[in-house]
Amino acid sequence: MVDRGTCGLYHEEADLRQSHIVPSFFGVLLKETSATGYVRGAESPNLRVQDLEKEALLCDSCEGRFAVWEKAYREEALDIVQDDGFTQLEYGPWLLPFLVSLSWRVLITNKGDMGAEHPQFSGIIDRTLENWRLFLLEKRRQPLSEHHLFIFAGIPDGLPDALHDKFLHCAYRTIDATVATSSRKLFIYTKPLRSLVFSPIVSASPNGWVNTRVHAGQGKLVSPQKIAMPGFLDFLNSRAEEVFREPISEKQIGKISEVMMRNPERALSSESHKVHQASKQLLARRKK
Repeated sequence: MVDRGTCGLYHEEADLRQSHIVPSFFGVLLKETSATGYVRGAESPNLRVQDLEKEALLCDSCEGRFAVWEKAYREEALDIVQDDGFTQLEYGPWLLPFLVSLSWRVLITNKGDMGAEHPQFSGIIDRTLENWRLFLLEKRRQPLSEHHLFIFAGIPDGLPDALHDKFLHCAYRTIDATVATSSRKLFIYTKPLRSLVFSPIVSASPNGWVNTRVHAGQGKLVSPQKIAMPGFLDFLNSRAEEVFREPISEKQIGKISEVMMRNPERALSSESHKVHQASKQLLARRKK
């Protein structure tokens, strides 16, 4: 069934594609590197998920425009970003539009709720979406906002005691996206597996982000990166609490174990098993 409506980017009536909010190749990678080959949604962990969230948002032409940047990221950055030994990422003019396209999708699909719940931000949300839209259509050289890419490089030696027990799983093995707000803050957060995209709107240029900002054109991100923005670790912890709010049932745990027993080599070599073991070790250190 074809949805007829106004293209969110081009602002003309067209047949709309079911567009992924977070590109589908992240979901494919999550499945390929899992212990079972299946993905479970954060809100309904007892159900297997076949695909990431989609919405009738873009016409064919604009979907194709986004696909060019997605292809470049998949081919030139994905393996580097997902590697334990990350040290640097040299990028081309495709990276900033890719990041802006992610944040634009998250913001435009949440615009209605944001306007109702936080009317004080309505004006700046409209201006931001228009700036990003013109940038994505190549009618503006800059998006007139900051965009950051932070990569979770390697396994940490320890975690603060206050963090959720599943924090490492959330950081390395989940796909998440939201518009985050408080009375004085507004930013877009997208977390595709072992990286996060941060697009601040209010405040427009917060302190505490080191070696993370992506600029138009060519550039380089180098390790170590650092996030020391006040309150951001608490925000990340709140996302872990949200993702793992509903426990997996005993029945589903049995199904997962059954699948893993049928292919133990896959399970033991998977990213999900590696993160599970690392998380167990970190939690054990807390108790000493």
